[in-house]
Amino acid sequence: MDLLSACESLAANVLEHDVLDISDMYIAESDTKHWMTVFNLTHAEAIDEITKWRSDHTRSSLSQSAWDTIKESDAASGFTKESYEFSLTRGRIIKQSYATGTDDTGMYLLRIEESLPTIATIQELLNTDKIELVSGIDDEGKSVQFAYMPAQMKRLLINNLALSDTIYFRPSFIRVSIAKKDISDDSRYPTLGIDSTLPQYRAPSASFRFQPLQNEYPVRYFFYGTLADRAVLARVIGVSDADSIRYEPAVLSRALLTSWAGKYRGVVDGGPDDKVQGVVYWVKSREEEEALRIYETAKYEVVRCSVHVGEGMAACMGLTFRLI
Repeated sequence: MDLLSACESLAANVLEHDVLDISDMYIAESDTKHWMTVFNLTHAEAIDEITKWRSDHTRSSLSQSAWDTIKESDAASGFTKESYEFSLTRGRIIKQSYATGTDDTGMYLLRIEESLPTIATIQELLNTDKIELVSGIDDEGKSVQFAYMPAQMKRLLINNLALSDTIYFRPSFIRVSIAKKDISDDSRYPTLGIDSTLPQYRAPSASFRFQPLQNEYPVRYFFYGTLADRAVLARVIGVSDADSIRYEPAVLSRALLTSWAGKYRGVVDGGPDDKVQGVVYWVKSREEEEALRIYETAKYEVVRCSVHVGEGMAACMGLTFRLI
């Protein structure tokens, strides 16, 4: 493009949406819905992208004669002149950024805000009141809450948000890696060092419940390695005074300490005589446990375990993180 053509393009872009302030820019609702459909955006995302596009006077643009030639082609099908211009430069990147593949099996956090998104808003978009919440501490030491959801639920929220005429916000998801916890109440599964399907480990009756339960708190956790350090544990669970953390010396039964890829260190199933030295800490709440599961990442899973605790080393059941 020569200098004269560049100047003409710049002038045309300025005149097309001539506003002194971005806040004064008018965006027709029909334009917003069109961009939502074409680029797989939410209402708020569409407005944001249109605003940035129209305020960029250096954006690439087509002449009207060029658009008249292109608009009937398959490549331009479903586009307006403006959205087609956008698609040539930024559109494909934006669509790829916001779209989530159906093969995504990750877990996501969406921060709960006082304005939007609120818990009620998320429940409305997902048509359920069963939203799993995770609590944490932000950089300023304030308590924050997140909605915790799988990729499938994330896609549903984004799709329903795009279709909503009354709820407008731009969701900012954080992909997280969290240790799996799926404790069966009516079997020993999963328990470190044993095959829970063997007859000798089955429940003695239909009403029998194995402990610890899936949502039982407080609950003993056996720690080894970094989490056996009070300073590390305090930082993970958001305790300001590390000295207030109480450990009990413990020995983990049927466990072997190993490492994987020279990076991940953890316990795996061992034999009847295999033991690992460590400590026991009483996890007081689901919030503390979730912080620990996020710290350990999806390379680990929560399992039941047999531990000998204290000076007398009495045997009891607890939980620990097993390297997968």
